[in-house]
Amino acid sequence: MNIPTIKNLKLKNKSVLLRIDINSPVVKSKILNNPRFEASAKTIKYLLDKDAKVTIIAHQGRKGDKDFTSLEQHAKILSKYVKSNIKYIPSLFEEKAKSSILSLKSKQAVLLKNVREYEDETNLKLKDNRYPKFCKLFDIYVNEAFSVSHRAQGSIIIPPKYLKSVIGLECESEIKALEKFKKSKAKSKVFILGGSKAEDYFPLFNFLKNKNNKLLAAGVLANLFLIAKGYNLGYESQWLKQNNFLPLIPKLKSIYTKYENQIILPLDFAFLSKEGKRVEFTLENAPFKYKIYDVGKNTLNLYKDELRYTDYIFMKGPLGFSEIREFSFPTVSLLKTISSLTKNKKLFSLLGGGHLNTTIKKHKIPKNFSYNSLSGGALIKYISGEKLPGIEAIKNKKWI
Repeated sequence: MNIPTIKNLKLKNKSVLLRIDINSPVVKSKILNNPRFEASAKTIKYLLDKDAKVTIIAHQGRKGDKDFTSLEQHAKILSKYVKSNIKYIPSLFEEKAKSSILSLKSKQAVLLKNVREYEDETNLKLKDNRYPKFCKLFDIYVNEAFSVSHRAQGSIIIPPKYLKSVIGLECESEIKALEKFKKSKAKSKVFILGGSKAEDYFPLFNFLKNKNNKLLAAGVLANLFLIAKGYNLGYESQWLKQNNFLPLIPKLKSIYTKYENQIILPLDFAFLSKEGKRVEFTLENAPFKYKIYDVGKNTLNLYKDELRYTDYIFMKGPLGFSEIREFSFPTVSLLKTISSLTKNKKLFSLLGGGHLNTTIKKHKIPKNFSYNSLSGGALIKYISGEKLPGIEAIKNKKWI
């Protein structure tokens, strides 16, 4: 791995700019805890233990979205994991932030204002962008935000132009695991793709060029493939139309035609009855009157059978609404199977995304997986061979 890491540095009394990703769900104005806090805390603690002065920057949501808010609560959650007070400073480029940064002592850390509050973050062509001047306050830049490194944004790609730059501990672990997946000479790989972010999965279809690889589809992606095949899913078809997914149909139809024997689609689905119970119907019963909440038991058994014939598994997204008790069983059961197969060294397993992490924690599934990533879009782009701007900005630094 030809990328400089935090372990290459002498950190005593150094002023470090640390970019992390602690973007979290927000419920009733409360920031929910998630594994990203614990992951980021490892690098923060490492820096503080090495007597560094740490300034942390991060984002939460996007302007205009419901989850766009300050990082004040994040600082409190981080403090618990780091076991050291991380003070929140409601400022970034302003004088208040500058004075706080310059007054830091070794083993102290502050968290600054949400970077997406500023146009400097999203508009790199902004005249008088303040990041270059901001970077003069630091000796070192650390990227511990692999999950947003596929975005060419200010806090990701500008600091490496002006500072000694490395990746953090979790970022290093992530890249090593993904490189193992990319370079694997496994005879076959199975991709289990669920959830709602169907468009994110397009780069992965290139893996189907290997005729031994298979795609097990669930969620929005599976439903779109079925519509592309000519099925009318009833309520679900209308929902997909209302949420502007139908423009993806022509491309998915072309992909399915090309790789029909490698793309496995659901045989049955689960719905919520009027009595509030789980009911299942086979695909032959389409069109359906109600929204699809999950795959059925026949589909689950089919997908579990497919895992017997592979060396590597990549899973991203749940099979259904796994956060609802009645619709958690297929996702939980499949994860348990993957965990067991990994433990018995029958395959390499790579999981991605927050939903699966939440499900694993909630249902206490044994964490035997080869690697459990907290990333989404960046993860998919990386294993698909695309270059990430944030990682490329740090690669091959001559100062090492």
